[in-house]
Amino acid sequence: MLIRRRIWLYRLPGQVFAQQISFERPVTAATVRRALQKTVGNPLELWARGLGDPVASRS
Repeated sequence: MLIRRRIWLYRLPGQVFAQQISFERPVTAATVRRALQKTVGNPLELWARGLGDPVASRS
């Protein structure tokens, strides 16, 4: 099953916290990986985030 999302979170090797990348239209994980490899490097972890997904609170 292919997941297409506009908002993706990724973590590079050595990073503690995740970074966010977003696209104008929904894309697959393969597209996100290619974009990240060209700009910042190979991601260690990659997560899709939907607009309806709950956001963790800082409390």
